[in-house]
Amino acid sequence: MVASGFVLLEVPPGKMKTDLELALECAINIYHQYAVKRPIDDYLSKGEFSELLKENAKPFLRNTIPPNTSVDNYIDKLFEKADRNRDGRLKFTEFLTTLNLVVIDAHNRYLKSSAMSAGTQATATHHETQKFPGNCTLEMSLEKIVDVYHRYSIREGKFDLLSFNDFKTLLTEQAPTFLQACDRNRRDYLKQLFKETDLNNDKELTFEEFTIVLAKITDDAHRIIHNDDRCTPDKD
Repeated sequence: MVASGFVLLEVPPGKMKTDLELALECAINIYHQYAVKRPIDDYLSKGEFSELLKENAKPFLRNTIPPNTSVDNYIDKLFEKADRNRDGRLKFTEFLTTLNLVVIDAHNRYLKSSAMSAGTQATATHHETQKFPGNCTLEMSLEKIVDVYHRYSIREGKFDLLSFNDFKTLLTEQAPTFLQACDRNRRDYLKQLFKETDLNNDKELTFEEFTIVLAKITDDAHRIIHNDDRCTPDKD
């Protein structure tokens, strides 16, 4: 299933995948395309990690590379930071460390890119949904994730921040599969998750804070694809 390159996130019969679920499925598929190269497994070697970033995350590398640092040295540092258990390879949850940085850069590029309103931007990208997942690229996935975030962040308060109501609506509408497992549909779960994610306790989530939750949803989607236990803690 993994070796084919495109694996699908299953949803209950009669329900369509949300834009966020499709975007995350795309990102997971790209991870798998490189993880199966040398050797065929569900880990990224340093070479696979480097190839993935060079071929799929050029804007991120260009925008975030420190001064007087080569691309290869920068990628080596990213790999070392992500490889928490120091086994010389990245499992999916370790790769999420870098993916979050890539998503944050995409969000920053969005804010700087054009004078288009958030509503216009959402409409423009919404029509691209049908291209997922077979024709997906990482850049398309990133754009959709940022687009989904802004659809909800504009509803209350400040344009680029999520209130609790924004956050609750976003997850309820865009991550229903995630919320249906592991007792996440209990009454206080979203309040507790919001509180844990609101690192500065200002009762609003920045995009950077939101990526903490995004990583949880992406990890859950990856576990579904592999038929792994969705409720146990991550293991080294």
